[in-house]
Amino acid sequence: MNKYELAGQQLLKEHVVSVKTIRHNMSGIAYIDDRAISAPVPRRPLSFAVFAHEVGHIVNGRISPRWREELMAWQFSIAQFKRFGFSVPKEVKTRMKYSLAFALAKALNRRMAKVPKGLRIYKKYLSPVTYIYGDDHREQKWHADYWKATHI
Repeated sequence: MNKYELAGQQLLKEHVVSVKTIRHNMSGIAYIDDRAISAPVPRRPLSFAVFAHEVGHIVNGRISPRWREELMAWQFSIAQFKRFGFSVPKEVKTRMKYSLAFALAKALNRRMAKVPKGLRIYKKYLSPVTYIYGDDHREQKWHADYWKATHI
């Protein structure tokens, strides 16, 4: 086991979390009621970030609004890097930016009235998209722009 796997095992043990399924991509799911996660094996920084993020969902529980739950799970994940003495590489920071921009876009598309202070920095990673429906009805929505998240 490498240092990321050992840290992941320690997180599971400390927070009484089990692994439901191992994912082979860089995404995860937290089953809060079951205290279980589906996540990649934490072998490298990005997989550790995703793994710790899902554990963060379990530790924090359900939080409303949903964007705050995502923000707190990412804060938990980054705190684990610092706790275990790991550096936070650019790929992890980019993933966090994109993920939080996505959460902001969803909240804005659901008519969030005001962008909260904690999410304002992620607005620059959004692009407006206009949906045109069959009856020529148009609707503007926000889209988390991966290019912006990786280049700005």
